[in-house]
Amino acid sequence: MSLPVRTVLVNYRNMEKTIACIRALARMSVKPERVYLVDNASTEESRSTFKKAFPQGRSESFEIECFWNENNIGFAAACNQGIRAAKQSGFEGFLWLLNNDTLPEPDALKELLNVAVNTHAGITGSQIVDMQGNFAGGVGFVNSNYATVRRAASPEERGFHYVEGSSFLISPDCLQKAGELPEEYFLYFEESDYCYRARLAGFDIAWATRSIVRHDIGSSTGSEEGKGKVPFFIDCLMIRNRILFARKYMFPEFQVKVGLFLSLAIRVFRLQPLRAIKILQILASEESFRKFIQKNGGFYA
Repeated sequence: MSLPVRTVLVNYRNMEKTIACIRALARMSVKPERVYLVDNASTEESRSTFKKAFPQGRSESFEIECFWNENNIGFAAACNQGIRAAKQSGFEGFLWLLNNDTLPEPDALKELLNVAVNTHAGITGSQIVDMQGNFAGGVGFVNSNYATVRRAASPEERGFHYVEGSSFLISPDCLQKAGELPEEYFLYFEESDYCYRARLAGFDIAWATRSIVRHDIGSSTGSEEGKGKVPFFIDCLMIRNRILFARKYMFPEFQVKVGLFLSLAIRVFRLQPLRAIKILQILASEESFRKFIQKNGGFYA
């Protein structure tokens, strides 16, 4: 299937895995015609590692166009850099947003395109497995109770609400009508927001369960998500962004505040009262959240 596809990868201090991902893309049966690598605040050593791996600025199969950001501008903003570059070049095909710590199986893109074309979906996701091959999701559900989310528990689940950002194929029509990714989240929940917006624009979302992508879960953010441990930075982002999503699409202000109270109460119940207090302080205003992001090495406009 020769449909035009370009891939966007975001790297944050994880260049070895990014290089491995690009090499996996080059081994696929259907390949992207170009890869946009958007790097968030890597060191000169990391950039040098990439340039040694691809001295000609390309793999054996496709061009690699790089953007070297001085700051960590967040996942969605970095993805949008790649999206804009594709638009400005006149590209009108599919865009595949892929986590840099993934290894797509040889037929991953072929199966994504098969489902996307046959279902006319605006957004199509892959089946995600961990590095040992165990099922790890790919799509998820937003619970109407304060926008809590959960990943699919098996490939047989249906009625999902969003595609996970680790493998996220956007159709040309969807990109034109739904626009770019929302940047106000910085990290996490941007895919839920985008899928919700795509649905409002009249698009379906689909799941290509035969498109297999291996994901080293948590390595791109430095978290230990795969081990059940959530660092404070990630925990704070998840609570803040869940509330932001709920306020934006789902609930009146009173219910949003109840959701925040419950989230903090759970931390107290887990014997993490100081964490709950710190999260409340950070979420008190946009300015305090901005300082929190900057303190953790990010840039939030």
